[in-house]
Amino acid sequence: MGGLEHYTRLATERADLLWGALRASNGFYKSKITDDAYKSRVNVIFRIAGGNTKLEEKFMEEAKKAGIVQIRGHYFNPGIRISMYNAMPVAGVHYLLSFMNYF
Repeated sequence: MGGLEHYTRLATERADLLWGALRASNGFYKSKITDDAYKSRVNVIFRIAGGNTKLEEKFMEEAKKAGIVQIRGHYFNPGIRISMYNAMPVAGVHYLLSFMNYF
């Protein structure tokens, strides 16, 4: 088990789960990346409630308590940034989605 095909499949599965959750949130979680050709399988950026910075701060605080860390966006892409490199198990994305649904 392993190899490029294996890791490509896992990256696609993780990304599909998270992008699907963003779509299903009815705009509560929303990315500025709308074209599928530019949606990353590794780093997903999004805003909460239209860029409500107080709510995003609360999200990051609560996420940290749940063990979800280092998700702050960057200067040019503020909000939330979820990185799903090869070491991230699919179960980790499911955990994140559970947290997002709770929040």
